[in-house]
Amino acid sequence: MPIDYKKYPPNWLTEIRPRILKRAGGRCEFPGCDFKDGEWVWAVKHHGRTKWFRSLDEAMKQPMTFERKNGKDVPNPKRVKVVLTVAHLDNDETNWDVNDDRLRAACQLCHLRYDAAEKYRRAMSKSKSVLDSYR
Repeated sequence: MPIDYKKYPPNWLTEIRPRILKRAGGRCEFPGCDFKDGEWVWAVKHHGRTKWFRSLDEAMKQPMTFERKNGKDVPNPKRVKVVLTVAHLDNDETNWDVNDDRLRAACQLCHLRYDAAEKYRRAMSKSKSVLDSYR
């Protein structure tokens, strides 16, 4: 999903994001993850869950689920470039009181996993309000 930078402080791209990525040494700061920005990895998907591996040999040893999208086979394992993002630990990208302790450098996989519960909560809340409008 594209980022709406209008929600972020004006200095997000010029000061805040670079500062957090520098603090992280160009690596994901989530526990158990040390993938670095720009690194190429192999993504293996199995029953809707994705794992990353540095070597193709290791990726090929994993159980995999093959999928079709739009009539085409989705490669599994798939080559993926790690892109470091900055996660809001309070899930509030509109809060411009940007303290470094509430921000964490995250690879896209960790960031998506971290945000999943909040995105689900927001979707359910939105669905509920839509349903309520029909009553």
